[in-house]
Amino acid sequence: MQLNRKGISEQVADTIKEKIQTGVYQVGEKIPGERDMGIELSVSRNTVREAYKILEAYGYITAKHGTGVFVASPEYQIQKMTETFFVSTDHMEDFFSVRKILEEWTVKWSIENSSEEQFKQLEAILKEADECLKDPIDVTKLADLDHRFHITLANNSQNIVLIRIMNFLIDLLSESRTKSIQIPGRAAQSVLEHHKIIEAMKQNNITLAQKYMKDHIESVEDSIKSNVQEL
Repeated sequence: MQLNRKGISEQVADTIKEKIQTGVYQVGEKIPGERDMGIELSVSRNTVREAYKILEAYGYITAKHGTGVFVASPEYQIQKMTETFFVSTDHMEDFFSVRKILEEWTVKWSIENSSEEQFKQLEAILKEADECLKDPIDVTKLADLDHRFHITLANNSQNIVLIRIMNFLIDLLSESRTKSIQIPGRAAQSVLEHHKIIEAMKQNNITLAQKYMKDHIESVEDSIKSNVQEL
């Protein structure tokens, strides 16, 4: 193995990562321990240990105490990446910037791939939400329905990578979503915005549906920002 000026442990991590990506090491497979990997790559055991720490931080491998090191699933990799990027409210603006892009594509692909039955599922979610807006407002149920609306849209896109990313991104704001629903008028506003998105989708108007989705995400972001101390 030839090493360049990049840190040795990083170079080793890259080499192992390439083996994972090319299928030399399969998901769930136990890979060589530090000593054996060091012999295989002609580097020290300590270097391999550092490389494994790098790979574990990025979600490529998982270390099980007393058992060994295993190749992680793609879902776990995405989870680790999203946790790294969006770990605090300091990254809220970045979070919503990414989410707007993803949700706009979600709408497009959902329109292109949804059946009539799938549209009915979304309408059923909105019907439930309308009922929850009646006094007394069921905040917990509304938060759950908001989550279901966006995840159902993602599922309807039939884009596996998008579905995985959206699940993790939306889950990261679960607590904030529940509290934001309690902001006066926010719940009703979100449900209304969801209705507008679905109506545009039913008309097969991708441009309008994407606009409504972008407006919706920006509206939620503004509500959270203006009430950040309460959240």
